[in-house]
Amino acid sequence: MAATVPPKGSLSPEIVKLELKLAKDPRSKLFIPLAEEYVKAGMLQEAMGVLEEGLKVYPAFITALVALGRVYHQMGLWPDAKEKLEEAVKLSPDNLLAHRTLAQIYVEQGDFNSARRSCSVMLTANPEDEEALALKSVIDKKSGGGATASTGGIHDANPVPQTSPSQENKVSKKVARLREVLANIRLRRAS
Repeated sequence: MAATVPPKGSLSPEIVKLELKLAKDPRSKLFIPLAEEYVKAGMLQEAMGVLEEGLKVYPAFITALVALGRVYHQMGLWPDAKEKLEEAVKLSPDNLLAHRTLAQIYVEQGDFNSARRSCSVMLTANPEDEEALALKSVIDKKSGGGATASTGGIHDANPVPQTSPSQENKVSKKVARLREVLANIRLRRAS
């Protein structure tokens, strides 16, 4: 379903404001909110362009890599999306948004083991993540319930990626910190 791009004169005030600010300071990180506004307006080409330009200035900016990967995915540019999202995951292995989109791409490409690994990361952070649980169910159905020995010997329904003890410790600390942050947010909302 292709979104129609509004004529230049009918852009939202927020887009116009962000475009002007970014024009004044091209090295600003305002390209991220501008890209988000473009996506909301269905202007994927513009979002892609501003993100690609921003990544020339900030090549390891994880938020921009994930945003560009998601835009590529929405545009059907799966190889490009996969490349940017995998780059983001290398820089930030616990980036849940990158894993969420990667899992979808992996399923679309029939790479169920990789999709399971991304779902595992999401479910480690939040075992009740309904979207990840639903995606895992789709993966299990499409792949016959699990991988065979020829694809790594993963037979259980919720495989854990192969990691070293030091990687597991880092991930465990990050997950614990994430849970602590989420608990603090819930407490603030409740009060």
